[in-house]
Amino acid sequence: MAQEIAGLVPVSKEEVVLLLEAGYLLMDMGRFDHAREVFTGSAALLPKSEVPRLALGTLEFAQGRHDKALQEYRRAQQIAPNSSLSRAHVGEALLFLNKPTEALKELKAALELEPEGDGARLAEALLAAKEAGAFPPPKPGKP
Repeated sequence: MAQEIAGLVPVSKEEVVLLLEAGYLLMDMGRFDHAREVFTGSAALLPKSEVPRLALGTLEFAQGRHDKALQEYRRAQQIAPNSSLSRAHVGEALLFLNKPTEALKELKAALELEPEGDGARLAEALLAAKEAGAFPPPKPGKP
């Protein structure tokens, strides 16, 4: 029997996974508008889950719209304040927006929240990339 996920209407975990995978496939194919429709629909179906918001943030990020990605990642963070993955993605967007002080705060929080989780692994990779010089230094006068 499929496990149902509480949301706007009952959906099985398998259906949610398929829906989100379809959105990521559309995004990979460059069909961003269609992917947005899928992810937005997923977010409407699952208003208490941060996962569709992370997907929407990833979609914006893939198009180089880091400010819009940050907005979606922050929405995910509001839904699930203790999600290390949300924190790590917020940190990632902040790094790309050249806000390293804020980014480091979020990345360290991701490491503390769930040291063995996916968010911590992403945070570690981003911190290593920052240390290796993959991100520009902050502009003078900006934290």
